[in-house]
Amino acid sequence: MKRNLLIIPVVALFSHALSSQNPVDMNLLLQNVEIQGKRFSGLNGGEVKRLQVDKNLSSVTGTVSEAFRQMPSLVTDIEGGVTYRGSSKAGMLINGIPYGLLEEYSGDVLIQLPALFFNRISMSALPDILLVPDGDAGVLNLSSANYTKSDSPLTVTLGAGLQERYNVGAVVNLHPGKFHIVGKYNYRKEYRERSFDKTTWTEAGTTLMNNNAKARPDVHLADLSVGYDLTSNDLLTVYGLYHLMDYSRYGGINNKVLNPDGTVKNQMTRHRYNDQRQDAYAVEARWNHRFANPLDQLSVTFNYNDFSYDEDNQYENEKPGTGNILKKDNMFANQDKHNYYLSAAFSKLFTNDWYFKAGYIGRIKDEKYRTETNDISLDDDIWTPVDNKTYDYSFNRNTHLLYASVDKRWNRFSAEAGLQAEINAQEFKTYVPEVDKSETSDSERSHTRFHLYPRVKLSLQTSKSGSLSLSYLQRVIRPYGADLNPFIQYGDPTHLTQGNPDLKDEFIHSLELSYLLVADRFRFSPAIYYRNKSNRIMEVVNDESVWQKENIGHSQSFGFELSGNWNPIRILNIGFSGNVYKDEIDGRTVGYDEKKSMVCTDWKGSVSIAITPTTEFQLDGFFISDQLTPQGKIKSHSSVNAGLSQYFMNRKLRANLSINNIFDGLEETTIIDTSKMHMEQIRNRDARVTWLTLTYSL
Repeated sequence: MKRNLLIIPVVALFSHALSSQNPVDMNLLLQNVEIQGKRFSGLNGGEVKRLQVDKNLSSVTGTVSEAFRQMPSLVTDIEGGVTYRGSSKAGMLINGIPYGLLEEYSGDVLIQLPALFFNRISMSALPDILLVPDGDAGVLNLSSANYTKSDSPLTVTLGAGLQERYNVGAVVNLHPGKFHIVGKYNYRKEYRERSFDKTTWTEAGTTLMNNNAKARPDVHLADLSVGYDLTSNDLLTVYGLYHLMDYSRYGGINNKVLNPDGTVKNQMTRHRYNDQRQDAYAVEARWNHRFANPLDQLSVTFNYNDFSYDEDNQYENEKPGTGNILKKDNMFANQDKHNYYLSAAFSKLFTNDWYFKAGYIGRIKDEKYRTETNDISLDDDIWTPVDNKTYDYSFNRNTHLLYASVDKRWNRFSAEAGLQAEINAQEFKTYVPEVDKSETSDSERSHTRFHLYPRVKLSLQTSKSGSLSLSYLQRVIRPYGADLNPFIQYGDPTHLTQGNPDLKDEFIHSLELSYLLVADRFRFSPAIYYRNKSNRIMEVVNDESVWQKENIGHSQSFGFELSGNWNPIRILNIGFSGNVYKDEIDGRTVGYDEKKSMVCTDWKGSVSIAITPTTEFQLDGFFISDQLTPQGKIKSHSSVNAGLSQYFMNRKLRANLSINNIFDGLEETTIIDTSKMHMEQIRNRDARVTWLTLTYSL
């Protein structure tokens, strides 16, 4: 039986069954949870790495964006954007399912999403075949720890930080009879301050722009899971989630245009009053059946999740020094995303250690986007629509995917081969308003494509504590509906963007050779990886400073990753990871003169000390070097964080103090250098964010 347990599928790591009367022992997973009974700053795992947020002292009071920075080769910028192994397009899931909440506005969500809510983060460069193939470098999954009868029935969290930051949360955990009920709620209010400076040099002169904006978002997040044991082998779970982020902010955008000789050509202050609301909810049902052999399973999941985005902007152009308002205009942007997900997964262990998995994934995306812009005449106070800034379009995608894989073990050697086969049909429409206010299709683009995603993995158990793996798989990056929008989007005056309805899917070939060594007090995991991308989707800035979506030819990355943990003595844990890779972009197919390449690195480490049996301290940080862009680079940046926990009342009460970005190292500088333009853009947020949080478990 021991040999059989070594090939339990990775699906168990992403299961949303919050509890079961006969749960599979997670410590028996091969290369996934090989650390038993030890805590390394809350991070463990091999092929699938997991962070238990409540055991990570510097991020326990923070957001998911801050918690991500504790994972090897995973960093986030000041806007919440995620970079994994040098890629900004890793797949992001909640309980193994794609959500509209984590698409083009994922950064805005992650810098506000409380890390304690989804308190388990998983990442894998080789995701299980039962997960969608979206995302190039791998998959990041947000989930909750399993709550059982032995866990506290009630946990309450209260937090406060400097500059009017507040957090309150609760977890209810009940198991009456055959029911398993877990409900969570969290409210967070956080001060956000952003600075922005951009200088652009062209032959026509120099343009200076700066914008300092402040906001205090209110974030409500709640979910409820109700499981029922139909039989000893059947668990039925229904699940619901609700997310709301709402805030108002003001930004004073100061613009100055200089002639080539340095004299002022034009100067203006553009006031921006911005209200924003993001709503998301989900309903889900899961049925998990286990056969006589616990490795033989059948799981059926249906999920519907909705995401709506509502943004209102009021603008005023003021002549500096006079207070005179020269112009007023507004812009209203609305999005509504409906996502349907249905999956059926079957796994069976045959004799002679053959393990078979097969299933179906169906996805429907139905999205609507509308933006309305108006100018007002200061003479007669009449608002007039601005046609070139008003647009309306819809996007629909239907994806049907079948998959199958076989896994075979011969003593110390094992092999897995699998294939995902997909039919993808999508339709994009733009509309023009008629006089009678009805909408008529103005243009339409549709296509249907078929694609195969193969995967192969070979593994060798080199010793009782070591294993070597070689893997290949293919993945995809699909354009979001917003990426297809052909109209210039003016929502953020400091970053004008324009989509492209002719964007193609980006396909990725990934190859990795990795080794895992697990000893009593040491875990060591080096990996060599290679990614090749075709039709790479990137933003390119044009002469009008508009960032356009384009398929920038081909690119490739070749890298080396190292991660590990060391527990030299009982009271000390040391975590470390590094990533060195060569990033190359070949944009000659779209007009660039040559290939561009750069050697990039990111390094991070953590030290955790048990000062006393009830007092723990953690210090961690990361450094990321210059990063390559099609027309320049993003300069290096870093962060250092610290956390201190004190336990009281037999560890029922915990006080946690944390400080993030202690040395204000997250400032992000982007440099664009082309034959026609040189641009330097600097973004930053408030540093030294401090929180004090109290957590009580009944």
